[in-house]
Amino acid sequence: MNEQRLVRFIVGGVLSIGALLAVIWFFNNFELAEREVVGGYSQEARRNPFLAAERFLARIGRDAASVSSSDLWRNLPDSDDVLVVFRYVPPAGAERQQLLRDWIEAGGHLIVGADSTLRIGKDQDRRIPGLLAELGVRVHEGESEQMFLPGRKSQVRIEIEFADMEQPVGVTMSTQRYLEDTEDLATAGVPLEDGYGLLQYEVGEGLVTVLADNTFLTNRRIGDNDHALALALLVGVEPVGKVWLVHDVVMPSLLELAWQHGAHALVALLVAVLLWLWKLGARLGPLLPPAQQPRRDISEHLTASAAYLWRLDRAQALFRHNRQDIEQAWLGKHYVLRAMTPAERCTWIAARSGLTPRAVERALYAEYAGESDFIELSGYLQVLRTAL
Repeated sequence: MNEQRLVRFIVGGVLSIGALLAVIWFFNNFELAEREVVGGYSQEARRNPFLAAERFLARIGRDAASVSSSDLWRNLPDSDDVLVVFRYVPPAGAERQQLLRDWIEAGGHLIVGADSTLRIGKDQDRRIPGLLAELGVRVHEGESEQMFLPGRKSQVRIEIEFADMEQPVGVTMSTQRYLEDTEDLATAGVPLEDGYGLLQYEVGEGLVTVLADNTFLTNRRIGDNDHALALALLVGVEPVGKVWLVHDVVMPSLLELAWQHGAHALVALLVAVLLWLWKLGARLGPLLPPAQQPRRDISEHLTASAAYLWRLDRAQALFRHNRQDIEQAWLGKHYVLRAMTPAERCTWIAARSGLTPRAVERALYAEYAGESDFIELSGYLQVLRTAL
């Protein structure tokens, strides 16, 4: 009994010492460390490409807000504010376009990327309505194959000179698009490729700044090069007015537009439809007795039955039965066929029936794909039956 207790004591001691040594080894070889893991863009950043720009402007003391609405075209902000539009869509209608022009002439500053409708292509002489077209802005877009030409870069750095800066500010733009000032009305421009990457126009007391590529203002690229500094200088460092960052123009649906501009017409149309449906349900006279249908001919029943049976199995059972009967008839009448292979058998039968070996093989052993094949193979079987 004492020996068992001694063994248990020794084993327990060894296990305890082993566990203690394992704990000491673990803490000597491992340490607790913190690591930052990038979880990707937040849902707000994915929805708003100007989120980083908005926070940057707020840090330098500018009043900035990101909006996603077309209400600004109807209710423009104060004339000392700045509009930065990511995807510029000209306001619909001459009245709203005139309101935008009046806002700029009163002192507003519009910063936009070039509208894709201003591309120069086959319709170079076609006049495109809108403020940018009236200023003479046109867009050149390179062919996609040119991106892969030897020595050609898809992004280039351009230098923008500002009056308050001793050194030019560098930003990167795509080489696939550049601007052209067709009316020579621009008061400032930055060269890019064969045209301009930036054009600025004075309209009354305000400014219109057109960028060939404004993606350097988005979340992914605002921290590269001098992009953030370029944004601050474009909108103005001094806190004069508010900066509106329009990252997406949400147009109302067709139903909302129709309700806003034609509510009375829609109500009248709905009432007319309801009256028409009520009229369809009203009975103007007594019900007519059911018409007596004439009895159908027996040939119609046979035709319908044949069509039904054809849809079921395409006459495969009937065709296989006829094929087996004809083959057994040839084998029963000519015993020499029993010792032949199928190919030899088809050649032997073809020589005595007037058909080709291929036709005999198709008639006796091949499957048919459609109705035309069924008619053709049935004709071959008829010839083989006659030749017996």
